This record gives sequence, C-alpha cells and structure tokens, in this order.
Amino acid sequence: MKTVIKNKFVEFNFIVFPIWIALIYLPLSHYIDNKELLFFLALLIFGETHFASTFLFYFDKKNKNYINQNHGLFIYIPLFIVIVYLIIGIFSLKTAVILGAAASGIHVTRQSIGIQRIYAEARNNFYEYLVYFSSFVFLIIGFYRFYLEELLNLINLNVNLIDIQQTNYKIFFVIFLFFLSLLGLFEKTNIKKKLSNLTGILIYSPYLFVNNMYDAIIIGVGAHWCQYLAINYKLYFFKEKYDFKKLLVILFIFAYASIMASLGFAFDFDNIFNYLILIPLCGQFFHYYVDMYIWRFSDTFIRTTIGSKLFS
Repeated sequence: MKTVIKNKFVEFNFIVFPIWIALIYLPLSHYIDNKELLFFLALLIFGETHFASTFLFYFDKKNKNYINQNHGLFIYIPLFIVIVYLIIGIFSLKTAVILGAAASGIHVTRQSIGIQRIYAEARNNFYEYLVYFSSFVFLIIGFYRFYLEELLNLINLNVNLIDIQQTNYKIFFVIFLFFLSLLGLFEKTNIKKKLSNLTGILIYSPYLFVNNMYDAIIIGVGAHWCQYLAINYKLYFFKEKYDFKKLLVILFIFAYASIMASLGFAFDFDNIFNYLILIPLCGQFFHYYVDMYIWRFSDTFIRTTIGSKLFS
C-alpha cells in the first residue's frame, strides 16, 4: 500500500479523507453569519495558495531544461488560453465565470481520480466512473439550485422550477448519497483506496444540502485544496533546506494568495471594478491547464522526477 506522507495523521486528514473541513466549518458557520468573510478566509488560506502552488513547478531548477524543451506546453499555449479567456471575460463576465466553474469541476474531479490511482493496488475503472458520475450529478443539482433561476431570468424565460428544497427531496438526496458512498466502500482493496473513493464521491455532495453556495465550495472544494497543498508540500518543502530562495518562494505564495483572494472577494456583476475578478480567474484557468501536464505520470520525466519524489 503506497504512502505519500509518512505521518499517518497528516496523510489521512489532508489527502486520503479530509473530512475535518466540514467538521470544523459547519459549527463555525453556525455562529458566524458573515458567509463572505468565511469564504474569503478559506480562499486566502487554502484556495489561492493552492492555485499559487502551480508555479512551484516553474520555480524548481530541476525542471528548467524540461520546460525549455516544451515551451509550447508550458508557456505559449497557457498564455494563449489565458489571453482568450480574458477577452471572453471582458465581453461577458458571466460567461467567463461559468467557464471557470466548468473547468474547476473537471479539474477537481480529475484530481480525485488521480488520488484514487495513487492508492490503487490495481486500476479499477468502475470506481473512477463512479466518481465522475457523482461529481457530474451533484454539480448539475447544484447548478439547478443556485444558478438556473438567475440564468432563466437573464434570458427572460419564465419557467416554473420544481422546488427541490422540500424535505422529501432532501430525504431522497440522503438515500442516494448513502447508496453511492456504500458502492465506493465496497471495493476489495486497502482502506486508503476505499476512503479516497469516498472522498471523490462526496467532494461535491454539499451542493445537495447547503443553502449558501459559499458553504458548498468551502466544504467540498476545500478538500481538494488541502489535498493539493499537502502533495506539493511533500514535493517542494519536505526535507528541503529553507534557504533564502525557498523563503522567497513561500513569500510569493502568500503574496499571490493575498492579492488574488482580495480581488475575488465579494463581487457582483453590476460594478465595473468587479471586472478585476478576471485577474484571479485567469490565474485559476492557468492552473487548470498546466496541471494536466505536471502530474502526467505517463511522461517519463514527470514519472522519474515528481513521481519518484512523491512516493519516496
């Protein structure tokens, strides 16, 4: 059974099954009414630091020659994508936000699959498809609950939507989620793989129950943020000497997180200054693209550098 971080407590709570986020956040949100403030703090501490961590691949001098040999993949194409995304956002901010949300859903689900494969004794496609299915269904329900009415109003369509906030629907959601969770735990494998299955299934399940979108993002996507930060810590900081350059990298991560979280905090679509949110959104889109390649273990260089260090 593979181990990413030798400290079992850290590996369990930050990679395998980071359920502690919900256990801490839900009671905290009960006493703090300002959801926007809680979201800002979560975005600052976990979210934007996780986006900033993508640049660690570029900062590592061991990757310099590899990046130079693949300028298209790591420099030109991501810059082109970001520029196109920025232009889309300037003409239609809502379209950019929707595209960003869709890319985020794909990205988060792909990471869940990646975590599953780390702990798999043998690849089992059924449980990967189960995570894809769960994420797709829960995101569709979340879109229905939080976005569809606004979208219909935007295009001047009067449609009587079914009220899925009713108790009987919530009971159905509980039963459905329980069934999917049991399926995820039924795999005949090690406990880490079972729990990584469960994490992948549950990661978007808050969209079924919470009444505030910020709650769903912090509880669900927050687990994804923690996984990413823990893995990057193992790669770039574990057993590393904290020299001046390393301290500069850490300073960059927190400066980046502070700026991007501030620009993306508490915006609406009616204020021209809120187009500044395109700056962190572009950074996020860059992250979604580049991550497809820096974790691609089928690539010999990635497998022998990142892969060997991750599992050492």
